[in-house]
Amino acid sequence: MHTKFEDMYPGVSFGNDVQIIGMANIDIGRGSCIGDNSWLNVCHRDQGKRMKIGSCVLIGRGSMISAGGFLEIGDYCLFAPRVFVADADHVYSNIMRPYMDQGATAGKVVVEENCWLGINAVVSGNVVVGRGSVVGANSVVTRDVPPFAVVAGSPARIIRLFDFGSGTWVKVRDAQHLEELLAAREAVPVPSREMYVRMLHKNAVTKTVNPIVGGGGVSI
Repeated sequence: MHTKFEDMYPGVSFGNDVQIIGMANIDIGRGSCIGDNSWLNVCHRDQGKRMKIGSCVLIGRGSMISAGGFLEIGDYCLFAPRVFVADADHVYSNIMRPYMDQGATAGKVVVEENCWLGINAVVSGNVVVGRGSVVGANSVVTRDVPPFAVVAGSPARIIRLFDFGSGTWVKVRDAQHLEELLAAREAVPVPSREMYVRMLHKNAVTKTVNPIVGGGGVSI
């Protein structure tokens, strides 16, 4: 199985018991690692690309990534074990028919570059997790997260925001304080996605995720 994966995705490492449904619809960048027991799924398998995983991305063990419409994970993202990311949901409008017979919705999820999703984190629906953001363990993200934010809880809320004026992470006290911090970004804008990608690749020491973190029964 690994040989087939590696032929399809050169430069990518895989742990044990990884399942990929819709391989032709999925791109995975070089240097990435897909951990043990992970499941990558494309609901609508056609001629297009439905899922894009960037370079030097770690998908933690036991994670599930499912695309109904389009799902993107940017370069240098870190997913802890058992992370769930999906843009699709089951249709349940007719209670007289099995929900599994009613199809699925197709949305769009983008997890931008250099995001860290903690263990058991959930990202679901039509959402964008902005670049450089952190999603706390056991958190459920159902709406957009601005770039360079730390969110936690269910539903997730912003608890810290990076202030580019001071160059520090600032704890969010309340809703008004959050509005003030976001407004301050107009004076000192956050790096664009394109600029941030260039910065990451320029500054990165790690060019390939060490395959051992994906499992595969390897020990040192």
